[in-house]
Amino acid sequence: MDTKYNKKEPSGKKGGSSVSRTCRDQALVYLSMREHNRRELSLKLRTKNYSSDEIERTLDELEDDGLLSEVRYVQAFVRSNNRRHPEGKALVLRRLAAKGADRETSGQTVDEVYTREYTASLVSQARAQILKKGRAETEEDIRFELRKLGFSNNDVTNNE
Repeated sequence: MDTKYNKKEPSGKKGGSSVSRTCRDQALVYLSMREHNRRELSLKLRTKNYSSDEIERTLDELEDDGLLSEVRYVQAFVRSNNRRHPEGKALVLRRLAAKGADRETSGQTVDEVYTREYTASLVSQARAQILKKGRAETEEDIRFELRKLGFSNNDVTNNE
């Protein structure tokens, strides 16, 4: 029989059972759409009625293979989030925590992404949006709005 037409499930680490292959394939579908953190992907797979053990094995394999990465998830989240509406580190970290992202990884990655130049650019964009929307009349109002967006006092005063 020609092996390229053999539809038998491969054995081994990544496909010993059809349930395992299906769980992995479903996870890959989600990951092909966008980066996910471990918690998000686990919740989505649970809605598909995979067992907790199967989900954990699948997620471990995906991490080992470099297909699931908390660092990439945090980086993508920050870029995507700030494209729509610029926010400071404090607010982004709260949003990541609410999504179930690992706090230590989030903190380290956000610190790396939020360079002085990047933060200055975000403050400038946020300031322009605040003024455009008429949400502030005085400099004090602008500073207040920027702090509500998660920018520190230092970020605000360094970028006036």
